[in-house]
Amino acid sequence: MTKKMTINMTTGLTRTAAGVLVTLFTLAACGDRNKTDDARVATDSAVASSTSAGTITSDNDVDIEGLDLGRTVGADGKITDKTDEFRPNDIIIAVVETDDNEAGKELMVRWTYGDNDQVVFEQRQTVAAGTDARTVFRLEKPTAWPTGTYHVRVIYNGKEVKSEEFKVK
Repeated sequence: MTKKMTINMTTGLTRTAAGVLVTLFTLAACGDRNKTDDARVATDSAVASSTSAGTITSDNDVDIEGLDLGRTVGADGKITDKTDEFRPNDIIIAVVETDDNEAGKELMVRWTYGDNDQVVFEQRQTVAAGTDARTVFRLEKPTAWPTGTYHVRVIYNGKEVKSEEFKVK
């Protein structure tokens, strides 16, 4: 009789332990799903409210108004001779115009060459705060640039936010 009782108690404990584990896994899975659903609802609500305003923006965005290329910059920080065609010995200037930005945001400009986007040069600068700010980037080389197609890519927080193609002839 002692043997039978021992077997029944062991079986009962095993079933109880299995039940507890199943309950814990179920609670954990439901808890994560609810958090995900809550986050999705919050995100959808934020997108819906910002979409109704006409623009989706975030505190982590930078407001790029324009990207101009040329050879010279005026006192106001604007390109005075906009072009997308340069000579091999030109200094190539890109002006990124921003609007309504907080202080401390940093832009990176990546200059690339050819169909495979070979990186020629990268520069980082902090954007001026406020309205109608301009950030000037210069690409210079003591020897001639190879002829071909180039791109200037403006990157913010790891994402390309603006780009322009230009040629050296």
